Amino acid sequence: MILIYGFFSQGDSRILGSSGKHKVLLKGQNTQKRHEGSLAGTYSRVAKQHIAARLAQSTIRASFAAGASMLRTTPGTWSMLPVNCAIHTADSSKDYENSSSASRLPPELMESIRMTIGRAIDYLCDVISCSPEQLRLLKTEDSIRLDERLSRLTSKWYENEDIVEDSPEYALLLWNDEKHTVEEVQNQLARACKNTRAFGLQKANEVNDIGRSVVKYHKDIKELLKVAKIIEDIKVTVTIRSARDTCREQMCGTIIEWLVDIAGCSIGDDHDILRQTICEEMLKLWRTGSEACNAAIGADGIDDHQIEEAMQDRRLIMARTIQTEVIAAEMEDEDSDDELADNDNEDGDEDRDSQTIEGDEEDEMLVDLDMGDGDGDGDLEMQTAEEPEDETEVSEATYAGYPPPPPPPPPQPQPQRRREQIRTPSESDSGDPLLPPSIFAKANIDIPKTPANRSRTIHQRPAKYWLEKPAGYTTRDAIPLYEDIWQRVRLDWMILFDLRLWKKARTDLRDLYISTVVTIPQFKRVLGLRFAGLYTTLAQLYLIADREPDHSIINLSLQMLTTPSITEEVVERGNFLTNLIAILYTFLTTRQVGHPHDVSPVATLAFDAGSVTNRRMYHFFMDLKYLFGSEYVQEKLRTEDRYMLQFLDLVKLPQGICPNVRAIGEHVEYETDAWISASLLTREINRLCRQFAESFRWRRREDDTSISRVIRLAARATIVNSIGAERKRFNQAEIKEPVRFKKLDPLDFDTDEWGHALQYDVVDFIVDKAPISFHHALHYTLSWLIDCGKSMSREQLYRLLVFNAKELKETPNAKVVIPDLEPEDFLMAMFDFPLRVCAWLAQMKAGMWVRNGLSLRHQMSTYRGVSQRDLAHHRDIFLLQTALVTCSPKRVLASMIDRFGMVDWMKGNYVLRPGYEDTQLVDVAEDLIHLLIVLVSDRTSLLPIEDEPHQQALAIRRDIVHILCFKPLSFSDLCGRLADKFQDLEEFQDILEEMTTFRAPEGLSDSGTFELKQEFLEEIDPYIAHYSKNQREEAENTYRSWKAKKTGKPIADVVFEPKLRPILSGVFADLAAFTKTTLFTQIIYYSLAYALQAKTYTPNIPSTRVETFIQVVLHLTLLAILEDDTDEDDMTEESLQSFVFYALSKSAKVGIPGYPTILALLQRLSAMDELKSCVPKIRLVLRRLQQKRPRMYRSMSTTLGGPFDRLDTKSPASTAGDDVQQKKKQALERQAKVMAQFQQQQQNFLDNQGSIDWGEEDLTVLDPEVAGSLEEHRKLWTYPSGTCILCQEETSDTRLFGTFALIMDSDILRQTDIKDSSFVGEAVDTPGSLDRSAEEVRPFGVSGQNRKTVRKLTANGQEVITERQGLGKGFPPCQVKRGPISVGCGHIMHYTCFELYYAATQRRQAHQIARNHPERLARKEFVCPLCKALGNAFLPIIWRGKEESYPGVLQTDSSMNEWLQSHIGLTVSRFQKSAVADHENSANTRYQELFVAYASKIIIPPLANKLDHLVQSSYTNSMAQLQPGPFQMPGIFPIEDALAVTSPSHTAAPQSMAMVELVGIYKRLCDTFRVNQLSTRYSYPTATHLALEDLTNTDTLAKTLGFSITATEIAQRGIESAPGSTLLDKIPQQTLTHLRILSETASSYITIGGLRNGGANKTVSEFSETHIRQLHQLLIGHPQIFGSGPSFLEPDSLQPLLCQDPFNFLAECSVCIIPAFNIDIHHVLQLCYMTEIVKVALAFLYESEGLLQLSSSVDCTENHGCSGDSNLPSTGTGSLVSFLFQVLDSAEVPMTAPSKENISAVSHKLRRLIASYALPFLRKSVLLLHVSYGLNFPHTGFSSINSTELDRLTKALRLPGLDEICSSLRTDFAHSTVFQSVVAGWVRHWAWNRLGKRQAARTLSLSHPAIFELIGLPKAFDILTDETMRRKCPTTGKELVDPTICLFCGDIFCSQAFCCQKGKLGGCNQHLE
Repeated sequence: MILIYGFFSQGDSRILGSSGKHKVLLKGQNTQKRHEGSLAGTYSRVAKQHIAARLAQSTIRASFAAGASMLRTTPGTWSMLPVNCAIHTADSSKDYENSSSASRLPPELMESIRMTIGRAIDYLCDVISCSPEQLRLLKTEDSIRLDERLSRLTSKWYENEDIVEDSPEYALLLWNDEKHTVEEVQNQLARACKNTRAFGLQKANEVNDIGRSVVKYHKDIKELLKVAKIIEDIKVTVTIRSARDTCREQMCGTIIEWLVDIAGCSIGDDHDILRQTICEEMLKLWRTGSEACNAAIGADGIDDHQIEEAMQDRRLIMARTIQTEVIAAEMEDEDSDDELADNDNEDGDEDRDSQTIEGDEEDEMLVDLDMGDGDGDGDLEMQTAEEPEDETEVSEATYAGYPPPPPPPPPQPQPQRRREQIRTPSESDSGDPLLPPSIFAKANIDIPKTPANRSRTIHQRPAKYWLEKPAGYTTRDAIPLYEDIWQRVRLDWMILFDLRLWKKARTDLRDLYISTVVTIPQFKRVLGLRFAGLYTTLAQLYLIADREPDHSIINLSLQMLTTPSITEEVVERGNFLTNLIAILYTFLTTRQVGHPHDVSPVATLAFDAGSVTNRRMYHFFMDLKYLFGSEYVQEKLRTEDRYMLQFLDLVKLPQGICPNVRAIGEHVEYETDAWISASLLTREINRLCRQFAESFRWRRREDDTSISRVIRLAARATIVNSIGAERKRFNQAEIKEPVRFKKLDPLDFDTDEWGHALQYDVVDFIVDKAPISFHHALHYTLSWLIDCGKSMSREQLYRLLVFNAKELKETPNAKVVIPDLEPEDFLMAMFDFPLRVCAWLAQMKAGMWVRNGLSLRHQMSTYRGVSQRDLAHHRDIFLLQTALVTCSPKRVLASMIDRFGMVDWMKGNYVLRPGYEDTQLVDVAEDLIHLLIVLVSDRTSLLPIEDEPHQQALAIRRDIVHILCFKPLSFSDLCGRLADKFQDLEEFQDILEEMTTFRAPEGLSDSGTFELKQEFLEEIDPYIAHYSKNQREEAENTYRSWKAKKTGKPIADVVFEPKLRPILSGVFADLAAFTKTTLFTQIIYYSLAYALQAKTYTPNIPSTRVETFIQVVLHLTLLAILEDDTDEDDMTEESLQSFVFYALSKSAKVGIPGYPTILALLQRLSAMDELKSCVPKIRLVLRRLQQKRPRMYRSMSTTLGGPFDRLDTKSPASTAGDDVQQKKKQALERQAKVMAQFQQQQQNFLDNQGSIDWGEEDLTVLDPEVAGSLEEHRKLWTYPSGTCILCQEETSDTRLFGTFALIMDSDILRQTDIKDSSFVGEAVDTPGSLDRSAEEVRPFGVSGQNRKTVRKLTANGQEVITERQGLGKGFPPCQVKRGPISVGCGHIMHYTCFELYYAATQRRQAHQIARNHPERLARKEFVCPLCKALGNAFLPIIWRGKEESYPGVLQTDSSMNEWLQSHIGLTVSRFQKSAVADHENSANTRYQELFVAYASKIIIPPLANKLDHLVQSSYTNSMAQLQPGPFQMPGIFPIEDALAVTSPSHTAAPQSMAMVELVGIYKRLCDTFRVNQLSTRYSYPTATHLALEDLTNTDTLAKTLGFSITATEIAQRGIESAPGSTLLDKIPQQTLTHLRILSETASSYITIGGLRNGGANKTVSEFSETHIRQLHQLLIGHPQIFGSGPSFLEPDSLQPLLCQDPFNFLAECSVCIIPAFNIDIHHVLQLCYMTEIVKVALAFLYESEGLLQLSSSVDCTENHGCSGDSNLPSTGTGSLVSFLFQVLDSAEVPMTAPSKENISAVSHKLRRLIASYALPFLRKSVLLLHVSYGLNFPHTGFSSINSTELDRLTKALRLPGLDEICSSLRTDFAHSTVFQSVVAGWVRHWAWNRLGKRQAARTLSLSHPAIFELIGLPKAFDILTDETMRRKCPTTGKELVDPTICLFCGDIFCSQAFCCQKGKLGGCNQHLE
């Protein structure tokens, strides 16, 4: 019995409960002293650390409520609703509502409970307040003894003082962090403690699980200091404290566990008393019972856990920078498609599929960031003053133009004693005089300072709006103690002490808060309020000092901020919103968290201090996001300006950061990666901008005060920043000079009423010379706010945006200098920034910024990528659209022309501009035109919500159309191309279902895809903003193809005509007004005129490039015409301001002679041969011009002499009748085509009737008529060829080429667990036709048996029966047969190109040592240059075409019995006689003849003619010269050739290098087998010369062929083939081609290897040994070849044929024994088929438990080819069973066979099983005969559509039926045939091996015939999570960490935890192996 002293009043001593294992006695003590129990004496044992463990489990009797409760959330409240439970409701006799009114407990007992809990919490605070917060202080003997003295408990509250020992014991503790691995700590502990690695592992695991561990106890402090010094070498945290204090800390951990336990317990009928009491006691004052020497937060400073990784991170960054430069150099040398390296590619940098690579590039950027993150913090580029920068980094940065870093400040000495409180100036000086001093009283809690902070802190008074406080914040009248945030209660101290605790204690304490304070609504409110009061201090500890940030108490903010009432409380009474913004502001600017009064109005981002790189900061962005989502906070944002101004101050910080200047001449040598951190920061701020603006969403007829005020404030802040008024503050940003304006040169089209050319003031800025940045968060904020107020009028918005200089000077921040400009000048300066970025993008895509490196390219991809597109690029476009409607359209157009550098161009001066190339100038001009198209046509975000209430649905539809118009995509790929905000919408799934057609996956390697419905192609806009040029052309071609098919027009005549959605009201109602200006007309005119002047000014640009440019200009022209709504009859001044009017009449002053107007240019361009593809669009433009103003068009055309009367002037609506007639015509054509196809099918059916074998004749007899018809099936199949994917040259016989393959071991071949009835039943239930769709029965078999019916009670108490879908049963991982398979992508490459590519891969890996490469060179791996598929083998294509025919090899000269009785015996006899006569010479000669015959027939002539070199020479790796061979072979090669090659002076001719390469290819293939350890029967010492030279491992290729065919067949099970065809119909041609290549490679590999050295090689030896072994296994019982007993077996182990997979044996025979003895494949096929049947029957007879467990009601005839006659099994299968029993009896093998009574029942089931297993064998045989022998199975039509696949394949393969072949085995051995003897030999061979004469498997393994499925998953995810909670780690037996489930076997294990890591392999990779 464990005795624990409680604190109950006298007389209440009682036993309150029993735990079942021990009893706990609580003795009453009428005293106010605290006891620690009997903990006197020494503290040197770990067991004493856990004394009084599990106090709570036994102290109070646990009584759980009978019944459950459901929580229903209402704003700010939680309500309890009764819910009936299927388990507890029946046992509950009381209503839940009445149970809450529990009987009153005795007051004395209640007081005792309160006192016990309160003093336990006080004791916890007493002990932890003495624990050090700074764990890395300098440890000395004096400081350790001082800590021991200061940590003693005082006598004020405790019964006795601590015993002062003369020589106390001390403990060395190791603390957990997130930076070191268990292996590192294990090794260091073993070395430091001089102990075993097992000891180190035990302690390391304890630290990892618990959070800390006592490494060593000792009384000698010096000894502990020595050990600590060694451990600290790897920068782990260790402390040394007295064993007494360590024990007390462990007791505190136990007290926390106790509090957690009792919080869920009951006393009597009161279920909440303990939870309520804990909450109340935590909200009382802490009665200090110790010196609390470390109670002050940060008293001894805090440890910066990010500093120590700074140098390592910087080195990784430098390594990646150098690596990036290497990649760039390789890309410029090798990637001819890269726009940045080759400017001839007009498609620009993003012309690859941007929807595919944008997300990938962003992911790559994030991965690069993770490379330097060892602890998950992401704190890069930070240094301490004690760790100087690397000299190399400093020199490189200085050389690149960066200023040298400032000298580090002197190191600050670490304090060893408690220091005084450090108060901020605002606190010590009483802060703002306008506020009472009590506001700044923080109960002596300061914010700890960041150590070694190099950030320059500028003490300047913040703006007044930072110091304003809510009314509730300053009110302290009549509030209870627990709501007074200025006083500290126990809960506060427990929260503040969080950092001093270890992992488990922190986790338990957080669980305590969640189970107590968070659960009870009124206490949750108080916790939120007190949490808000401590939040700023906690933020500093979390951001800087937390060792384990994932376990920080600050994560409770999620529980607080998601409750509306608590959000209101913390904002109003805790000033939480301002504090949170101040936390972000101060930390970003100083790397020191501060209060609002610490905000400096002149601070900037502290890049040098590392605050921007701290990813822990994003926790506070999420908190701010939750706040902005609160309705109360949104109301506060709308009504109180201070929050708007505070947020704008925060948003202003990243404005213009990371500027870039174009590098000219030399490449940028030092590419900083600061842009990565900047992009991550601005992404979070941009998201906040959008959410901030959503608070101001405005509709018409609502009060516009808030939206007007916030737009005004945001516009003022943006303008002040844009004009450069704050450039001195933000000296790191892009603005270096104040804004200046310049006069643009006169433009001839734009004149005043007197004909004088107008001039425009535009911002003086040159994009390619001045600094420029992507980051403009202020502009984005303003754009979102304008988006929220877009329903207002244009005039109203203009009044809000326009400012004069006086108004701008009234800024709330520091005084700024405002230039004296016009109001519209300020607007133009603001709108110039998004315009700069668009022009910058155009220049980058044109290749003008390539010398700035790859980092700039990544920045562009991130800016335009799908994740940030809506937050960045689209915002700039929106602002430009705003500029066009608020400012003068002409002035905006003039600015655009100037910013793109097109001023001369738009005057007709096409001379090349300095700094540009020909193509670059055209590219930039095209991007300018495209930008204008986007501005006028991208209207999704411009429509007022009153006109389009479903804007999000409209945007989703647009994105889906523009993503799926190229090709169908899987759901994952589709979501990867959609913005995240769309995927979270409820209507997304409905819209996706409406717009797409889902295609289900086919096979194991396929995935379901969504295909866009054809009718939605109408919504395509090829000129959408994020399309690249390639995508634009592809989308337009898709539209034109669809339109041509719909209308019947030729595709060349189809023109894409835009359909713009009208904007009826709002700000953007007059968006297209800029198209009606003369300046826009001038842009169109000179853009079109370039086509006439291109050859003169830019002769190097091809006409196709000019043609593409004109297509874009014509599209903009068409848009302008469509937007022109003027009337020709209206002669007002407004009507004359029309683009159509200007296009017809406006003449250029200079222009092109003879073509003064746009009309004249269009007519001229339509007659140019170079622009033929543009003619349809030009005609459409002219037609639309004529429709708009017919009279004026006729007049101007007459003047020009144009063909105005030849145009079709009908409107689009008038063609409706023509479309109807065209559709009728197409329908008639389709009907005629269908009828013709039907008639052809009928004729084919009649033709095929003559070729059907009805089974009456001998299988070997071929009817002449049928033979004549079969000639039609002969055709020549040629091996693939084409273009080399590397050099782009056509492949031919002159150079060796081939394809790639990945050959690896696989467990795809499942074996039936015949002892498990579920899998035996799955085999029985296998469909009789696997080439029919199995969708109706999927998931098939065991996978679908995870459903069961359960009884449940509804909320009303009614019983219902529902289906429960749980986790299914997986396939046993041990029941597989491992073997090599081969897969390939099918791409073609020259072997010489492959060698160059592989050498480049080797160089890349040598240079990029820090990168995790996808290929492993040690295993000969590489990736395909085109599709990035992994490979490790190069398979040459060296064969002539193969003739395909039917019946082909199935037509034999003799029957099976004749062949066995006479032919095979004679063949083997001749072979044995020749082997005995002259073994070596005759065998070599025979093999050489065999190989030469094969090569001469199959291999292409250029190689076949060089076979003599193989015979005469030994090819080495260098192959520089062909050495003479040792002997000649007359009769095989001509004597002249033999003499020629034996000449000593003969060297290899250039033509012979092909053979050299071929040998090298096969040698590389041999090396691949060896280094990947693929299974083989032959092993050689790696050091032998022969093993390095000969082509060995010949059996591996044969096995690979068999396993690859098996894998292909498995994938096709359950996939429907066309009626009359085989499974070949649905197998992809790429797969069949790869199998053909693999099959011929196996034969050619043996041939080439066998011919080398005249046959004196290991290839011939393996070939000879293999076919002899196959002969023995196949014909083991043949009486003419072998004897009838076991004595004939060779001494070597010979595996029985029944122990092998019959099909894999057949595949190996096709490569070896069949060509060696010239045997017909059909005979071997029949023998292997019989092997499969016998093996199945023998296996189930020998192990019949699983079979007998099956239900006897199984139908034996359904779908398995039985005729329905019940006697068949007894005559067919029964004969087989009897035969096997008799053979086994003769072999005297004991068996557990079924009894005689069960044989009949077993025979019925056995018949189905044999049919199930025979079918996959025949399917695989069809594949083998097709790929290896060219057997082309004919189409049988519908004649056998009702037959099972087994019957159809048996007939197609000309095999006897299943029952026929079983009945052929008679038990009359006296008259047995040779066939029976052979079968009996197989059985006896297996029996003798099993009896011990040979090693064999105890159970025959059978290839599983069923449809393969993954494990059945639950329907509800929580069932899966429950299952993971029940499972334990297979390594440690503890809870699973990051649980992962294997979808094959169903095992659940740890995926990324160290516990399951072995070496470099984690749990998943280990399970895979």
